[in-house]
Amino acid sequence: MAQPDDLVLYAFRAPVKDAARPEHMGYAWDNGWRYGDVVYSQAGPYASWSAKVRERLAVAGARVARPVLATNGRHTVGGWKATKFVEGQLARRVDETAQLGLRVEEALATAMVQFSGLILPAQRDDVFARAELAAWEETGEAYSATEAELADAPVLGVGHADLLATTIFAGANPPTIVDIVPTAAPRPRGYTTALVCVDGLINDAVDPGICDRFAYIAGFDHLLLRAAAYRRHVNNLHPAASANTRAKISEVEDLFVSRVSGTLA
Repeated sequence: MAQPDDLVLYAFRAPVKDAARPEHMGYAWDNGWRYGDVVYSQAGPYASWSAKVRERLAVAGARVARPVLATNGRHTVGGWKATKFVEGQLARRVDETAQLGLRVEEALATAMVQFSGLILPAQRDDVFARAELAAWEETGEAYSATEAELADAPVLGVGHADLLATTIFAGANPPTIVDIVPTAAPRPRGYTTALVCVDGLINDAVDPGICDRFAYIAGFDHLLLRAAAYRRHVNNLHPAASANTRAKISEVEDLFVSRVSGTLA
């Protein structure tokens, strides 16, 4: 597994004493490396945008892992980003994270207005952006049957496309959002929460009743369908995708279609 070289560490001011014993971090930290109190991870296509947001983002009831600036004032160096380490682990606290999703969307909506010059990353052509576009272009009976529900759902703007996998917990402390993975386009309020629910169901981390617990969100059944379609397209496009995950996604999509059919019956 690749590690940041000395030039990257120097650019982010890593102390020499910390460079000798790096600790490999998990999925929440993009499988990066911890040197002292900073985690270095390979930068994705939206890394600089995320860092600019996380510098000042305030989310009610949560902490946000802050980025580290390099000596040249940039957020990425040589394909790497740096983030202040915060204690915590990924957890099966799906309901809590789903509720957090609504507050994250509100905080991001505020940030897009207050932070001068902050706009969504333009011209994204990564796997996740293509998967999202494909998911929101899908048509079918289930989509048509639930689309009218979205009329009451405000479009707040950018959502978080991977909140469950980037939120860590440490005991009774507030959860920490390690990274912001932006949706490729503005989405209706509650889409972040729908993605959390879908990811929890795919990973058998929550019961199907979570769909009812968040059914008060306008257009939630429609958002669940779009979120599941997004994960299906990611699985189809991503080189590291697995057949087992694809099977679980199909189960979840069948659950949602049955749910919509039962509502209409």
